Amino acid sequence: MTFRRSSDGGFSPGVLGRWLLVPAILLGLALLVSLLFVFIALRLPASVLEAPVLSLAGGQVRFALPSGQVRAGRAELWVRDSASRDWLPWMPIDWTLNPAWHDTGPALVLSTGAGSVILDRSGLTLRGVRIDLPPGLLLAGVDHPLANAPWRGDIALTSQRFVCGWSVVWRDFSSCAGAATLHWFGMGSSILPLQEYGDYVVAVSAPGQGAGGWRADVATEAGIVTIAGFVEGTQGKGRYQLSIKSEKQLIEGLNSIAGPLSRKRGDAGEYILDGTW
Repeated sequence: MTFRRSSDGGFSPGVLGRWLLVPAILLGLALLVSLLFVFIALRLPASVLEAPVLSLAGGQVRFALPSGQVRAGRAELWVRDSASRDWLPWMPIDWTLNPAWHDTGPALVLSTGAGSVILDRSGLTLRGVRIDLPPGLLLAGVDHPLANAPWRGDIALTSQRFVCGWSVVWRDFSSCAGAATLHWFGMGSSILPLQEYGDYVVAVSAPGQGAGGWRADVATEAGIVTIAGFVEGTQGKGRYQLSIKSEKQLIEGLNSIAGPLSRKRGDAGEYILDGTW
């Protein structure tokens, strides 16, 4: 192959243009293949989402009765009962999944009645989230016998914006930034002396920007039992400290249920749950 040189000793503009044309064509083909793959994937039946949802939810959520396609469809979400381990209906869900272009590059936008999720190369962004959670699903990741108790009440989770890197898929929240609020109305359990104890709020914050931690502050909105304290975690480790107060006879013997991490303080009906993981 013979290269033509310009009079000043360099390669001619025509040769350089042809050289640059090759990577441009390869890049265009790569983008075309990617777009074709996304186009095909979006047209797959919604039933292909059953296994990924079950895996990502740690076996706690089932994607049931799907209809439509990956790009737009409808299904029901079922959750496992903490006591019987049977599947129970949780909520219906309708969704659309569309490709988009953001400042960080190509993205997928998932829109549902419970909020939207933007997925791009850096991670995912939740916006306008408002979802009702079963108590068993909320406590599924807590390693304590109390978490497996038959809890009751209505739990609402809201967040205007919450951003996480892809490490959150493996339950690593160190890359997250944002704020969320959880309300638990009518909290109670059949293993406790009373059926209902009150309404409680948990304010969750994650600073992001390399801070690598999160914190949840617990407070009581109304009820006969007052709960206050915090839970915080960073890089897979964490600690919690909660104060539980009420009339003495209502929570007497709480330490026998909560285990060795609970201690009684004074004689007025107060217990402290303090521990790490």
